[in-house]
Amino acid sequence: QFNLDYSHSSGFYLGTFVTNIKWLKEAAKAGGFSTSAKIELDIFGGYKFEVVKDVTMDIGYLRYEYPSSGAFNPSPNTDEIYVGVASGPFSVKYSHSTSNLFGFANSKNSGFIEANWAQEVLPKLTANAQIARQNVKNNGDYTYAVYKLGATYDLGDGWAAGGYVKNTNAKEAFYTVNGKDLSKARLV
Repeated sequence: QFNLDYSHSSGFYLGTFVTNIKWLKEAAKAGGFSTSAKIELDIFGGYKFEVVKDVTMDIGYLRYEYPSSGAFNPSPNTDEIYVGVASGPFSVKYSHSTSNLFGFANSKNSGFIEANWAQEVLPKLTANAQIARQNVKNNGDYTYAVYKLGATYDLGDGWAAGGYVKNTNAKEAFYTVNGKDLSKARLV
């Protein structure tokens, strides 16, 4: 994985995130075709500013790009706009798709809302938790909630290590691909 961010003192920021993926290969196999799409490239930008003392707002745009995914119809490439508010250890964010969502047909205007908590519990050790809900417009059977609990340790010099346990209430029948239940709990 690779992450590169630039933040300006004015509050504007830009960045990119790149990672390897397998879900498109598995989806293509289940659909009876093949793909060479193995990379997710996220491009984002936005503006963060203090609304009132100790309350920050974040407004931005995020593009999920999957190079070599042209065989998919509809495309898994996804555009989102988002707005978030943070104060102290708490934050809330809403993301709204302006395109179809990750290859779901007729899913434009889907939404993801998340509530997050992150608090240093010991020197250099931060505990974090998330409760979220993914609404897949016009594809209600694919809508689900997410529950996540984890921790991050600051190694110094800009390095960190972390992990989390994540679970969903996604319907197994709709999130099982090639015999793999993608809805079940996992340790990352």
